[in-house]
Amino acid sequence: MLYPLKRHLRCAQAQPFLVLCWLLMARMRAPGKGTLKWLKPYLLPTLHSWTPLRMLRAGQWDAEAVMCDMATATLRALPPPSDGVLSLIGESTLQDKRGRQHPLGHTTRHSAHDPSTFGFEMVLLVASWGRLRVPVALTMMDPAMKGQQNILLRQLLKDVVPPTWGRQVVMVTDAGFAAQATLHLMTENHYTYVFAMPRTRKFTHGTHLRDLVQHVPQSSYHRHASHTPDGRRRDSWVFLRRATLHHLGDVTIVLSKKRRTDGPKGVKMLVTTRTEASAGAMLSIDAWRWGVKVTMKALKSGLHWGRGT
Repeated sequence: MLYPLKRHLRCAQAQPFLVLCWLLMARMRAPGKGTLKWLKPYLLPTLHSWTPLRMLRAGQWDAEAVMCDMATATLRALPPPSDGVLSLIGESTLQDKRGRQHPLGHTTRHSAHDPSTFGFEMVLLVASWGRLRVPVALTMMDPAMKGQQNILLRQLLKDVVPPTWGRQVVMVTDAGFAAQATLHLMTENHYTYVFAMPRTRKFTHGTHLRDLVQHVPQSSYHRHASHTPDGRRRDSWVFLRRATLHHLGDVTIVLSKKRRTDGPKGVKMLVTTRTEASAGAMLSIDAWRWGVKVTMKALKSGLHWGRGT
C-alpha cells in the first residue's frame, strides 16, 4: 500500500522509504506522545535514534506530495456518499510556538478579543462528506509574502484530484480566501462554492455589499433552521437575495445573524453559486467549516501532530 510513495523519496543510499514506513507503523502503534523519543521502542532495534530525525529533516523527499498521495488513496477506499457531493474545506490555522527561532514564526492575532500570539500559520484542505473528514493537503505560510494564503490554496486545489464518485464538488471557506483568482479557479474547475464574502465586494451597479447589510430592515429577516455536521439543529435569522456581483456574475447572497435584533456588525454574509439551494442548506454547508477545527484538534491531541514532526 505504501510502495507508490517511494517515488517521492529520492535518496537510495539512506533508504528513506523504509524509514518512513517504520515511522508510520510506529506512529499508529505508539500510545504516548508523538515525539521520536516515544516512537523509538516501536522501531527496529537496528535503527539508531538519529536516523528518523535525519530522514525528516533531509531535503531528499517531498512531504506534501506524500501526504497528497496518501489522502487520494484514502478517499478512494472510503465509502462514497449517496448523493455524490464532496465538500472541500479550506482553512488557515495557527500553530503556537514558545521559542522565537522558528523561521516562519511571526506575531499575530485572529480577532480583536484574542491576545497577540507567536507561531506559524498553515493552510489546510479537508475533504468532507457525511461524518467523514480527511485532511488532503497541508502547507505552511511565509509571513513575508503578501496574499500567500490564497496562492497556497489555489496550488493545493490544483494538486488534489477528487475521487471519481464526486459528481459535484463544493468549496467552502471564509472571507480570507475569497480572492478574485481563487473564485475564477472554482469556475474553471466547475466547482460550486459557498464563500464568506468580504463586504468590500461590489455589485454591478456600483454599490458595495456593506450597503446591503446596513440598509436591510429587520422585518426582512426570517427564521430558518440549519444543521451542524453532528446533526444538531441551529436556528438563524436569514435574508436571501439573488444578485449580480462585479466579476462574479449571478450569485445568491445569504445574510444571517443569531438574533433578529442584532445590528449590522453581527451579520454574517455568504455568497454561493448554488442558486437552487435554500438558505437553510447554505447555512448547513457553511457549518461544515467547523469540521476543520475538529480535524485540527484530533490531529494535535489524538495523533500529537506538531509535537513529533
